[in-house]
Amino acid sequence: MSLLHTALLFALAALTLTACSSELDNSSEPVTMPEVDLVALAVPNASTTLPGVLAAGQLTPEQMTALHEAGYRSFISLRVADERGAGWEEEYSETNGIHFVRMPIAGKAGIDEAHARELGTLMDAETKPMVVYCGSSNRVGALFGLKAHFVDGTPAEEALALGMASGVTSLEPVFRGQLGL
Repeated sequence: MSLLHTALLFALAALTLTACSSELDNSSEPVTMPEVDLVALAVPNASTTLPGVLAAGQLTPEQMTALHEAGYRSFISLRVADERGAGWEEEYSETNGIHFVRMPIAGKAGIDEAHARELGTLMDAETKPMVVYCGSSNRVGALFGLKAHFVDGTPAEEALALGMASGVTSLEPVFRGQLGL
């Protein structure tokens, strides 16, 4: 795929996302994304490429609280609990009344169709709006793209654009390989 083709796919994805003013959750009721200044909160690598979902890098306790107070109802971490900067979420969320789920993905070995399907099932079961995060949003983007392709039937090129817009960086070769590109 040419660089121009990739850029056009990203632009199309961005325009599509900008055009969506309300989202749908698992019950097909409109879900309004909370109005929160993600830049001021310094949420790393934040993107809203899926309906009712904020993709991000590792949150701090303060960011999790602020997002919860703004209206995010579910938090899913794709980090293994013993990764540096992770592991505090279970106790913190329980103490503060925040719904949190960990689905540990150990790097590139976890970027596959089975984990994309598992994440899709988990996201369908959780309340939106939700936050799905990992260390940098790299795993999030790859699994969002694979879910789009394998679960939702999105063509591979469009799934690639979605994954890239959702945070894929160093996992791009593995992600492309899983898409057959």
